[in-house]
Amino acid sequence: MLQKGLIFMKRRWTPEEAWQWWDAHPWMMGLNYVPSCTPGLSIWQEDTREEALKIVLPQLDLIEKLGFNSVRMWVPFEIWCHDRDKLLDRLDAFLDLLDERGIGMMPVIGNDCVRYGRPDDIRIEKPVGVQPFDWGHHGGHIDNPFIGDKERRGWIYWDEEIYRADCEDFLHALFARFSQDKRIHMWDMWNEPGNSNRYGMSIPYIMRAFEIARSYDPIQPLTACVWRYPKNYGVDMAVQISEIERLAIDLSDIISFHQYSSFDEVKATIAMLEREKRPMANTEWLHRIYGNFVQDNLPYYFEKKIASYHWGLVAGNSQHYLPWDDIKGNPALDYTRWQHDIIRQDGVTPYDPAEIKLFCEYGSRKSEAGGKEVRP
Repeated sequence: MLQKGLIFMKRRWTPEEAWQWWDAHPWMMGLNYVPSCTPGLSIWQEDTREEALKIVLPQLDLIEKLGFNSVRMWVPFEIWCHDRDKLLDRLDAFLDLLDERGIGMMPVIGNDCVRYGRPDDIRIEKPVGVQPFDWGHHGGHIDNPFIGDKERRGWIYWDEEIYRADCEDFLHALFARFSQDKRIHMWDMWNEPGNSNRYGMSIPYIMRAFEIARSYDPIQPLTACVWRYPKNYGVDMAVQISEIERLAIDLSDIISFHQYSSFDEVKATIAMLEREKRPMANTEWLHRIYGNFVQDNLPYYFEKKIASYHWGLVAGNSQHYLPWDDIKGNPALDYTRWQHDIIRQDGVTPYDPAEIKLFCEYGSRKSEAGGKEVRP
């Protein structure tokens, strides 16, 4: 029986404890990994997993060959609701596959970067078979979080009182089994808090998620990212982020952020976040259309000892190489460039050989770097 009700909240790591953990690990050069086969769920579904692994295993070999030592991946609540222990077994087995190649995982649990509007049918259906996708859209769906809707709000299962206990049980199940597991590098507790016009809606859910996670006293750091920056953030020190992103920082052991903008904006963001005096991880970057390039970012993250997780590996059905729908048609942008991903659809050919050379170079130097650049 899973633990219920109010939990004594164990404390956030001190900066000194966070740096001690950071210094004990090599620099994390990771990536956001989405298998190039059907979007998202294929390796987690019981009925599609074996077929998906035929595509995934060579990609894991490629991740190892290029020198990456960590992957950031979503763990699907909707499958756990039906398969529970079986889903945890699949995650355990996948962690073994990664560990055999010297790769750890940053699981992502909560998420505010979601589709807009409350569905008419909110039942949690068990995904069965190859999931459908649409061609021509970043993420593989015509209805996606990147359409720029300014009116509707994103919807998540936490919003429904009938599912809130399940959402909490999902966290209990994950941390009961994996909170002491060294194959987990960090826990990304909530992706892009406040996105999809949700603003502060998820504040109580995020607080509850951290509360439950801390109750298991995990050996891994917890984090939730900063991702949206007002004009002059990092230039004018009076400019502040939203309330929910400030909360994410204040709850996090390791400061994580997303930054897809120009290199000057990357540096300004880092300068601002360095004031927290904690280790940092950029858990989403690489947006060539915006001028966010491997050649600028990767050496800088190595120099600063900031963990690096760019978006994507092999271009596939999720089509993350395409631009977000809401930026299409801007004459100032160069759409001949891929947005994300670093390997072409054949699974072998680099999008840009110079990028691959850099990844291999810095991947071979991971053990040189620790969390020793910026200290409290």
